[in-house]
Amino acid sequence: MGKTSDCRNFEAMTSDSSQTDAPAPAAGPRNTHFDFQARVFQAPGAHFELKGHPKKPMFAVDMGAGQGYISLQHLRSTFFIEPGSHDDRLIDRAEAGLHYVPDIRPGDEIPNEILNGTASWTVARKHKQIARDRLQVQLLSWMSGKPIVYASQDDLKKIMSDDSNKRALKDAFTKAAIALGIDPTQSEKVLDRIETMAREICYIEALRDRARELLKIRANVEVLIKVYSADQRVAADLGRIKLLMVKAVAETDTIFNNIDAETADVLSALMAIEDIIKAVRRARDDLHFIMMEWDPVLAKWQNLAMVRSQEVDKAMTVTYQFLAKRFATGKSIMKSRANAESASPAKKA
Repeated sequence: MGKTSDCRNFEAMTSDSSQTDAPAPAAGPRNTHFDFQARVFQAPGAHFELKGHPKKPMFAVDMGAGQGYISLQHLRSTFFIEPGSHDDRLIDRAEAGLHYVPDIRPGDEIPNEILNGTASWTVARKHKQIARDRLQVQLLSWMSGKPIVYASQDDLKKIMSDDSNKRALKDAFTKAAIALGIDPTQSEKVLDRIETMAREICYIEALRDRARELLKIRANVEVLIKVYSADQRVAADLGRIKLLMVKAVAETDTIFNNIDAETADVLSALMAIEDIIKAVRRARDDLHFIMMEWDPVLAKWQNLAMVRSQEVDKAMTVTYQFLAKRFATGKSIMKSRANAESASPAKKA
């Protein structure tokens, strides 16, 4: 909605939620929640979300059988939200917050990523263990001077459960403490730093698992190319999906490879732990944003048999449309996000 008439329609539908007679702000408004004050934010279904392509932050309310959308610029002007006011600052935060959650509703908690840099979502215990094991294996590799190679999570478990590696790890903590300028009798401080890093890297491991769903789609497409081999039109569409999936997988792989390289030299990472944490969090947020965009597509492929069916046709159509918008012209999800962030007042502030 960008036209004046559209804004008037939106305002009419939310006339009972105008700024007029809004309750006075509380003496000490919470700084951890979207506690908007204007009445428009009390309208049914009020929320912020990214809409269109490229995705732009919009404000929406329920309007009859559907939803009405208005740009944040028109939200401010139509409902007289003053620059620098409480609600104006929260709109900026909502815009920034849409990079971490699918939608934001009045009363929601402000994402932790904005407040303190930590993640606003949780991971499974196994991902924390994987992150811890990876770092400890890297420490063993540093001490021995020989890289320890593993091909799977099961291999990683076997390495860490080996008694000789457990003994070697104790020595590695002591030697790492000396290298870091820590009293060797306080080698537990090395473990503390590894635990600190593992608490951050576990999110990368969780996202690595989620990103494997893209590989499953690519494998499914390979199967479907054979299933639809007699249908030239569908086979051609599947061929295009296959090519675009290469770009999609490369987008996440690049981020994973870069952050893995940042943490590969574990001693250097432990020395510059604050910088590493910042890098890990940037990678985490980028990957999370990408996978959040993928979620509706991934849902279409769940529990599908790779045979001719309407469900498979729908999954192929949704996937092709999604990929074509993002990669056919050389664009990527992250480039779209970067463009949105560069125009965001919240990022400029």
